[in-house]
Amino acid sequence: MSAVTVRKLALALMAALSASGCERELPHEATVSQSITGYQIEGYVTDRLGVPVKNVRIALWYDFNPTDNTIAPSRSLYVDDPSKTVLLRVLDIQNKVVRILFAGRAPVGDLDYRWNKTDSLGKLAPSGVYKIEFQLGGVIRNSYTQIVNGAISAETDSLGHYMIPDKNLPIDFSPAPLYSSDGSSFLGNYQITPFVVLEFHLDFIRRASLTLKRDEITRFDLRT
Repeated sequence: MSAVTVRKLALALMAALSASGCERELPHEATVSQSITGYQIEGYVTDRLGVPVKNVRIALWYDFNPTDNTIAPSRSLYVDDPSKTVLLRVLDIQNKVVRILFAGRAPVGDLDYRWNKTDSLGKLAPSGVYKIEFQLGGVIRNSYTQIVNGAISAETDSLGHYMIPDKNLPIDFSPAPLYSSDGSSFLGNYQITPFVVLEFHLDFIRRASLTLKRDEITRFDLRT
């Protein structure tokens, strides 16, 4: 894989997702307001008369810079003692449990389990950095990072307001391992950059390209 950012890949993926419907591009514009710790995006979606538009789903896409393509993280889950309890769980970047994938005893051998990016309620997880943690007998045997990108990460409320918090904006996180769409091929390790794309799912798709600044709320209001 060439030493170019995955921005082109992300944009290509977004184009593929939008191929079945009409799409309009948004200008690169945002206003920055009050200070915070970390990163945050928020704003309002209204119609041309200023009436709030609720239940607009917003997908979040990251941009990546390559760090290396030689060291693939181990995703091996090997049970060597069937008498000990296995715990396989998904944690978010704040170490909060998103889902328990497996809990119980398992026979000796590889535990072949892949996360399908859903939480404990079966809902797709928002964009972010997640950790798959493998414990045997209460001892962590292995853990590896999984990136969720391009997922719905916010929805407007009755006032047309939306907010994407810091935990879903892991800017500068590294190494972020990326894989092919089927998860079989390792594409390399990357760093998440401050450049993000918001994808507003209306009757058509509209996008906003934002460059985030640490410890500042990035504001983007959309009038449809």
